[in-house]
Amino acid sequence: MMFIEVFVPKGALGPEQRHVLGRRLVTDVMQAGDSGAPDEVIEAARSLCHVLFHETDGWYTAGREVQPGDPPPYLLRVSVPESWRDGMAPHVIKVFSALVAEVDSRPERLRAEPVAWVHVLGVPDDGIGAMGGVLGSVELVKLITKAHRESPRSPEGLPPGTGFDPVCGMTVPFEHAAATAEHGGTRYAFCSKGCHEVFAEEHTAA
Repeated sequence: MMFIEVFVPKGALGPEQRHVLGRRLVTDVMQAGDSGAPDEVIEAARSLCHVLFHETDGWYTAGREVQPGDPPPYLLRVSVPESWRDGMAPHVIKVFSALVAEVDSRPERLRAEPVAWVHVLGVPDDGIGAMGGVLGSVELVKLITKAHRESPRSPEGLPPGTGFDPVCGMTVPFEHAAATAEHGGTRYAFCSKGCHEVFAEEHTAA
């Protein structure tokens, strides 16, 4: 679950720039890459991500109103479950900053001046709801990984020093794992506390 709000002065972004940001602010963060996460998990995660654009009529910096034609400032406000924030923030800030630079007419200024801000905000578990009820971080992990957990695939040929996350299907280096657990003679590595909590809950219930 990720709500991304992009704030800019009115007229700062054209339709193509909004299209690029609206698509890639989600796809560039939620991608399989080297993780080996199944496509259905990536797509389920993307389906819970939303991008909204806000064009302000008045934007003031240093007490001066930004004028039409001025190089625009940006604010990207990202809301995620509180328990995900610390793990996601460095990656999100890096990716989002690079994407804004791609659509700006003077990308070098975004690396030299603090004109593109990214705020990653954590929402408490009891403050997230959908489908008529509260959806905490564990419930969101279950929703994202449902298809994989119902038809799990077995990992083959894991690289040395890596483990398999049976909840989301990712390949995770043990040294970077949020948690590990042994079950049935296999040591698992979890990409996040949420995946570990889902695994522990399901196996305790069993």
